[in-house]
Amino acid sequence: MSNQTKGTANSAKIHAVIGASGTGKSSYIKGELLRRYKRLIIWSPLEETDQYAGFCGGVVIKGRVTALVAAVKSDAKAIVFVPTGSDADVKKQFDQFCRIVWEMEGATVLIEELSRVTMPSWSPPAWRNLSTAGRHKGLTLIGTAQRPASIDKDFLGNCTEVRCYRVNYENDAKVMADSLNLQTVYEKGQGGAAVAVKPQKQLRELPNFHFFHKNPDLSVRRGKNKSL
Repeated sequence: MSNQTKGTANSAKIHAVIGASGTGKSSYIKGELLRRYKRLIIWSPLEETDQYAGFCGGVVIKGRVTALVAAVKSDAKAIVFVPTGSDADVKKQFDQFCRIVWEMEGATVLIEELSRVTMPSWSPPAWRNLSTAGRHKGLTLIGTAQRPASIDKDFLGNCTEVRCYRVNYENDAKVMADSLNLQTVYEKGQGGAAVAVKPQKQLRELPNFHFFHKNPDLSVRRGKNKSL
């Protein structure tokens, strides 16, 4: 069997983890999505607070793409890349990061804060390759955002699983209600009368650690995960 055939036979593994700061994203990622991996590489612009290196024992690379290449060529099982410099510098580093990741067959790739490096109608070509064709390389891709209305649409459209915690803005809630295909629900109000709760309201009123999760079969469940 050729490598290309193997690639097309792989199942897509693309996870979106969406929600405002402090709503439960990190506990899900660290507690469930990163429990096991062959090799791990993380784009971590907020590493000072996210502390992925401490969690996975990873090698930390700050802004130097040449050092990232060297780390990838080494035996390091986990690598944390922390972008530095201006917004333009960070976007350039992100494109280079994605090009390097493309060669890491079978790796788990975590991208934090997608809204910093993509826009609804634009993303670097190398990132598009990962989010639309990463399965050919056997990659598991995880992307996070606090403001889903500000990230590229192709990523959300290609996700195999989407977990959404509370979002605080109406336009973000609308994007996620559409992505999850949430429906209006009816709850008992005063006097037992049924009160309609629109999808956007459901998403904007989720308590911390509560979520909606779209499964690979497109079914959606509501649940709660524990804090770390």
